[in-house]
Amino acid sequence: MLTDRFITKQTMDRFYEYLIEEERSSGTIEKYIRDVRLLQSWLGPAPVTKENAARWKQELLQSGRAPSTVNSMLAAANTYFRFMGWDELKLKSIRLQRRFFRENERELTKAEYQLLMGTAKKRGDERLALLMETICATGIRVSELRFITAEAVQTGRAEVVNKGKRRAVFLPEKLR
Repeated sequence: MLTDRFITKQTMDRFYEYLIEEERSSGTIEKYIRDVRLLQSWLGPAPVTKENAARWKQELLQSGRAPSTVNSMLAAANTYFRFMGWDELKLKSIRLQRRFFRENERELTKAEYQLLMGTAKKRGDERLALLMETICATGIRVSELRFITAEAVQTGRAEVVNKGKRRAVFLPEKLR
């Protein structure tokens, strides 16, 4: 019967083990568990049905969350549905238009950059100043700083491997 589908502690424990077996990262596992528990809480005593899942999706959209956030939550629910064999409950993600450029509000102005660098130098924190300079000169993420090694500085090129993707980051001569 389709109305006897519930998210339980037992199925969540098995889902957690499944995510580990699937070699998901610890961050992904935490997020998927948190998001499916959010769905469980939203459902209350109601069963998991296509209609209820679609209503949850609509509520997520109306909650003011960014569409990419809603999509990540739908991905968690869809992974749980697939794990449970409830493939017909799969929710479609929200279509997003690709952005080729960042919004100007998310970029540092030259004045903001100089203020940050000046503050780090005034505090005598040369390491922080070098980290910020590296990030701003290369566009790498904070999590990718570990790939900027002495060898990378010598060769002018760092090989960044993050989330299963590999890319080359070139280090400008002035930065080196």
